[in-house]
Amino acid sequence: MKYWLVMGCSILLSWAHADPIKLATSGGFAPFTDQNWKNQGMVIQILDQVMRVADFEPEIIFHDGWGELISDTEAGLYDATFPWYYSAERDEQYLLSDSLASTYVMPYVAKNKIFSVTTRMDLAGYRLCRPAGYFTHDLEELFEDPNTELIQPNTLVECFEMLVRDEVDVVPVDLFSAKTAIASTFESADEVQQLGIVFSRQSMHLLVSRNHPNGEDIIARVNQALSRLEMRGILQAIRQNHTSLYLKQF
Repeated sequence: MKYWLVMGCSILLSWAHADPIKLATSGGFAPFTDQNWKNQGMVIQILDQVMRVADFEPEIIFHDGWGELISDTEAGLYDATFPWYYSAERDEQYLLSDSLASTYVMPYVAKNKIFSVTTRMDLAGYRLCRPAGYFTHDLEELFEDPNTELIQPNTLVECFEMLVRDEVDVVPVDLFSAKTAIASTFESADEVQQLGIVFSRQSMHLLVSRNHPNGEDIIARVNQALSRLEMRGILQAIRQNHTSLYLKQF
């Protein structure tokens, strides 16, 4: 895999006679996209493989934050942006690739709290915590119970601090973010416990504006490449490698 730095903030993956494509992402999202993580992250390594098979020559631009990436892509500054979690609203508004990677949202509760749960719906009626700006589409069914409450502080660390102070009951968040936040918040991971159910599974996608003149072709070629690589087991091996390496830290 060959990379060239462009203007100090972008990465160019180069192959001869391939179609150029400009992709935008951000970092701080290990093991998925992070300039300080192995191969810049799991999804970067996956796209390296995908773009070769799809016959694209991508320039990958890392931004300092995620806030403007979708709107800038919609405005035509980039051909696509990644990785974005699936939601029905995004699927309607944008062109989404097939899944690049996925993560599991797990429910976390305070140490020694007793919860008898077998499904996500058993957590209806509790005080849930998820930071402002995080997706909430997997919480919607729980609000059928009017006693369900959502508290949204600025950071995930605050959610876990509120959890041990009994100001919230459950923190449903993806496994990787939880491991990082817990390690940075408490001297011992035993301050919280992970319940033995999967709250939800969230897939990540390449997003293209529906206004892009070649948007459907981009998605079709990416999806075809994804399918070929999935059948060969290449992408699953990348995912397992990054997941194992990340979780070994904790």
